[in-house]
Amino acid sequence: MQQVLQEPLIHWALRSFLAALFATAALSKLTGMEEFHGVVRNFRLLPDMASRGVAMVLPVAELAVAAGLMIPALAAPAALAAAALLGVFGLAIAVNVLRGRTQIDCGCFRNGMKQRISWAMVARNAVLTAMALGAAALLPAARPGGTADLATGMLAGSVLFLLYFSASMLGGLPARHPSTASVKGR
Repeated sequence: MQQVLQEPLIHWALRSFLAALFATAALSKLTGMEEFHGVVRNFRLLPDMASRGVAMVLPVAELAVAAGLMIPALAAPAALAAAALLGVFGLAIAVNVLRGRTQIDCGCFRNGMKQRISWAMVARNAVLTAMALGAAALLPAARPGGTADLATGMLAGSVLFLLYFSASMLGGLPARHPSTASVKGR
């Protein structure tokens, strides 16, 4: 087990997955800033005046985390920042689920992709937070890697992100009910 924890390929896969997650989320928010401001305001956790500032700063912070994860000297603090952000996001979602406000959009990714909040989303954020904390804790133990470790780890992280994003897209699709589906042949 100790050898797995020291494997640079694992570290690069985890870091590149988290970097892709944060960069994609940030870029989608930046391209729909007014819509994202509405999402932040709709969570009803901040005064209206503060929601605009948070909506403007959050995507920039997410981009900084994404960049930091890819720079070895900044990877550990960036992973801790990622864990903190993911924890806050999970807490914000949990508060609204407890309030019964599950119809609101999580604001995770924009561009028309709406995802209603739920306990499953809180659990997802808990797993992502644990991944970010694991990346931060394991980085000092990693042995130095070579170019092959870097390339393979980044490719693995990218594939993990594509799987994650695809699952999120599928989860955001509206449910199809048999009563509303058209019957073929009639």
